[in-house]
Formats: sequence, C-alpha cells, structure tokens
Amino acid sequence: MARLNQVFKRVLMVFLSGWLLSGAALASGTQVGSNKETLSFLEHGDVKQVYMVLWRGLTEAERGFMDALMAQPKPVEFIVRNAGKSHEQLALIRDDIRLRKPDLVYSFGTTVTSALVGTESNFNPDLHVQSIPVIFNIVADPKGAGIVNDYEHPQRNITGTSHLVPMGTQVAAMQELEGVKRIAVIFNPKEKNSMLQVQALKDASTAAGLELVAFELPNANDAEAGAHFAAFARYIKEQKADIVYLPSDSFLISHAKALVNTSHGTGIPVFSATEGPIRKSGAYMGLVSRYYNVGQFAAYKAQQVLFDGKAIAQIPVETLKRFSFIVNMTAAKMLDRYPPVTIMQTAEVIKE
Repeated sequence: MARLNQVFKRVLMVFLSGWLLSGAALASGTQVGSNKETLSFLEHGDVKQVYMVLWRGLTEAERGFMDALMAQPKPVEFIVRNAGKSHEQLALIRDDIRLRKPDLVYSFGTTVTSALVGTESNFNPDLHVQSIPVIFNIVADPKGAGIVNDYEHPQRNITGTSHLVPMGTQVAAMQELEGVKRIAVIFNPKEKNSMLQVQALKDASTAAGLELVAFELPNANDAEAGAHFAAFARYIKEQKADIVYLPSDSFLISHAKALVNTSHGTGIPVFSATEGPIRKSGAYMGLVSRYYNVGQFAAYKAQQVLFDGKAIAQIPVETLKRFSFIVNMTAAKMLDRYPPVTIMQTAEVIKE
C-alpha cells in the first residue's frame, strides 16, 4: 500500500474508454479518478503531462513505457486514451490533444501515429499535431509508412522506436527449420503497415532463395475473421506451404488465436513477427523484440525530451539491437515438430 501511495504521489493515470467520446467530454478536461497528493503536484505545475494514444488497448509496450518513466524521480501525469480500433475516435482524440497541449504525446503503432501527425507527403497543419513532440512506438516501418524520412535526424517534431526484427534476419531464422522452402503470409491490404511487411518479406525470401505465397484478406471485419482464416487454411494446404508468417498487424494480432488454430490444424506452423501471438495465442515461434523492452526504449527517448531538453531532431528513430527467440513448446508438441538444437540453445521456451 505504501508503494502504491508513492506511485500516486508522482503519477496520475487517466483512462478513458475506447467508446466514442462526445465533444463535450473531450473538451471538459475532466480528470477521471482523484488523489489529493497527486493533484497537489499538478497545482504546483511540477508534473510533465504525457498523453498516450492506444489503438487496441494497453499492451506490454505501454507497461514498459510507463514503468520506465515512473522509475525516474520526476513526476509524470499520464492521460491514456484507447481509440478502440476506431478512426472516428482517433480524430476526436487528435482534437483533444490540440486542445490540451500536453508536454509530449505517445502514439502506438502505424495507424495511430499516421492519424495524429500525418505523413511527410500528406500533412495538414490545421489538422495534425505539429507543435507538441511525439514519441511513437511499435511502428514496423516508419520510413516506409512516410512518418519520417531521416532516421538519424527526424525533420518533424516526431521520433520513436520500431519493434520489428530486420526481415532478412527473420527469414534466416525460419531457414533454421528443416524443410522450409515455401513461406505463406496473410495480410490486410487496408493496412499500409501490413503491405510494407509483405513487400519486405518478398524481397528477403527471394534473396534467400525461398518462395513466398500471399493471401489477401477480403476485408478486416471481426465478424468474418473465422471464415477468412478457414479460407486461408485451405489456401496454404493447396499451396503446400511449409510455414506461415504472421506479420505485425493489429487486426491479425487481435484474432491470432483463431488464425493460429486454423493454421496449426493443417499441420503448418506459424512463425510470428511479434511476441504476443506466441505467448498468448499458441504460435509456434518467432524472433522478436519484446514489447516491454521497446516500450522502455521509447521512454528513454521521452525522458530526453521531457527532462534533458533535447530537440526531436537530436533523437534518432531506432530499434533494439538485441532480439529474443521464443519457442512455444505446447505448439511444438501438438505439431510434433521440434526446433533444431541451433535454435533451442538460445531460445526462450514457453508452455501455455
């Protein structure tokens, strides 16, 4: 309890639901929840305000980000808003950011970041966030998405972290498995992030002498996901795929359990670009950057802005330099396909 009170002295988290917020609610600035000690910090103006915008709820990336900022001695107020995968909600949140003028904005993923700040080639100063520094997190390909054009010296008021392991490295990891000659990938054509990954996978597969077959989702509709995945299962059997690549795509990750079950039901293992589907949805394995660690890295960049007085242009866009091989042994047993010793020597082995 004492530790909780200490946290409250330094941090006020404001969580608003993922449902659409009315204009009045957004404009009111009402704090949800209260703590007299925390509010005393706010009254003295000693607290830096970080406005966090999520797409599909709180992930380990946000936990890592908040834990890292809470661990430093200066107080921070977090306003946390979840768009709930709604573009309409994102527009309202963007308006609220421009109204509140926080000290810094944290944005999760390509979709959220693009909606808040636009792109290098499509930016509207009357619409997008411009004067407030933005730290993005879990963006697969910031340059390909048009969010930044210079990783070393970002030209706009935005920098951040990417979470994807280089595609060539992921393909090399898949080649460690016996008999992998043809990779299948499922992708969402409405997500630029998904399209960029498919192109990168195609290039890396070709360079490695592997074949790639791609299945395009007819639409990213939650109600039809099961039917789409059943069609995908038929497709990968017809194409005689050796492994399925699950990209970093919010819609696919949200339905990872169903996708993994249908793919594994055909006897074809799923290699995931992110750790969540391996830990929570039974995917076979993946070479990943841990969301929690990427979140901490993003917090380091935020700290440089908030407390060290650095300009965004001085803070490069980066990814982690060390990656984690994760193997789901429950999936391996079910598939009767055990990874080679070269992988098991360094992998983290988990069981559901």
